[in-house]
Amino acid sequence: MAWTLAIAGQKGGTGKSTLAVSLASWWYSRGLRVLLVDADPQGTSATWAEVAAERGHDAPPVVQLGDAIRRDLPRLSAAHDVVVVDLPGRAGGARTAGALLVADVAVLPCGPSAPDAWALAGTVDALREVQALRPELVARVVLTRADRSSMTRAAREALASCGVEVLARSLGARVAVAEALAVGRGVTDHAPGSVAALELRAIADELEVLAGPLFPREDTR
Repeated sequence: MAWTLAIAGQKGGTGKSTLAVSLASWWYSRGLRVLLVDADPQGTSATWAEVAAERGHDAPPVVQLGDAIRRDLPRLSAAHDVVVVDLPGRAGGARTAGALLVADVAVLPCGPSAPDAWALAGTVDALREVQALRPELVARVVLTRADRSSMTRAAREALASCGVEVLARSLGARVAVAEALAVGRGVTDHAPGSVAALELRAIADELEVLAGPLFPREDTR
């Protein structure tokens, strides 16, 4: 059975699809059998995959799933090492709950302001409901669109009280990420030496620790 990450959040604009695509691309480039699941009606990850195919880029396969995600995801996961699920926002509560019921890790992106951190509360509530049934479900918050401003520091301080561990590394609002997605690539392929790629790999490092032996720690970047 694959190691499954569900990228979840009720608030739009936090970079769920960007993070899902970027992580899936990075792990795929390392030779893992990766499946990217687009469960968001907006279809950002699926559109990205279409652009990748049109341009002839080697990319992880992408499938779209709907409200039956809890039933379908385990079946599709069987032939892969890693599954990354791009979940919808507030209107997709049923899909989010279904994915969390079969995922190993919930990753909760959060924007760089205190109001973003406050808005995360609804997602955390949904997470707690699932963890009451599946206490083994691990969750992490990742700060996105971060910078060096006092606003970002305030967001990190606000997140400290959310009850979910916050990853030490954050993702900035980098042009290289937008450029990569626009041409159907992950930032670690499109601009491997960029700050954006370094940030993404650091986030992946923190998440990989949760997967145990799937990711050999002697790997050097």
